[in-house]
Amino acid sequence: TNRYKTTSYVAGFILSAFLLKDIFKYLSFLRSTPENPINYLIPQGIYVLGLICLIAFYMVVLHTIKKDGIFVRKTEKTFRQFGSAILFLAISSNILFNYLVGEYSTNARWLALLGGTIAFFSFILQAGIKLKEEQDLTI
Repeated sequence: TNRYKTTSYVAGFILSAFLLKDIFKYLSFLRSTPENPINYLIPQGIYVLGLICLIAFYMVVLHTIKKDGIFVRKTEKTFRQFGSAILFLAISSNILFNYLVGEYSTNARWLALLGGTIAFFSFILQAGIKLKEEQDLTI
């Protein structure tokens, strides 16, 4: 478990460093006022909310896996809920950015890809849970 802790702390630090860079960029963006700030603030705010959701997902999943294990319903549910939320926020941000500003956000596309991947992993976990339950029932 000592290796698990060290690995999770290093991975969390790297993930937080990349995501906090975008969050701080958004905060500095709030200080500078473009021509029509509301057009930029709404989609960027939704994107930052998706980033915060990603950090929360990382923390919740690590805690759940450490406490309960990986092939349990709670972990699968966490992956599905956070993946869907991140995917929804990223797509909403990208659509609003295109509609209000007139261009697509590359960062929101990456976040949508990541959210979709997390949601896809929930289906893989669901199949793994089913296999584990069948194995547990085997004599």
